[in-house]
Amino acid sequence: MSTNLPEFDKAEYVRPPEVQLAPGHELTGAAWTGQEQLSGGFPKAVLHGTIAAVIGSLLYAAFTIITHIEIGIVALFVGIMVGGAMMHATDGTGGRRYQIAAAVLTYFAVSLAAVPEILYQLHSRGTDISHISVRGFLFLAAYGVASPFLALQHFVSGAIGLFILYLGIQAAWKATAGKQRNG
Repeated sequence: MSTNLPEFDKAEYVRPPEVQLAPGHELTGAAWTGQEQLSGGFPKAVLHGTIAAVIGSLLYAAFTIITHIEIGIVALFVGIMVGGAMMHATDGTGGRRYQIAAAVLTYFAVSLAAVPEILYQLHSRGTDISHISVRGFLFLAAYGVASPFLALQHFVSGAIGLFILYLGIQAAWKATAGKQRNG
């Protein structure tokens, strides 16, 4: 039996363990501080990605309206645009949350391209689209979000479209892997 019992009348302080952090970061209390937070890394990336997604969606719709060809390969370019814009905003910093945001933005950009196409078709048939209510636009947006899956009514072309949409999302995912930071 050991006779080395702890002494409760005397306090011994132990140094806290040293934490290795990425350059430009320090851990204070409950939050990370550093270059990413100061530059608005993730929110800035999402803002740039959203702008690229809107532009990509409008370009996708314009391509379809002008050429009368609905070709899913444009989804690859939209994914590359979204991922590239996000990486440009953060000087190449990426990671899991960047990848998830890029994938979601790419999906919405490609699927919501159906809305301007529908509006164009309604307008070209002589329908006055200036009287569409907010509820009508919400219905169109919901239809747009579901449109890649609704295209499965024509199984072969719908499946090919979904596969190409997947490739576009994968392009955005890979582009936003970047230099990973925790979080």
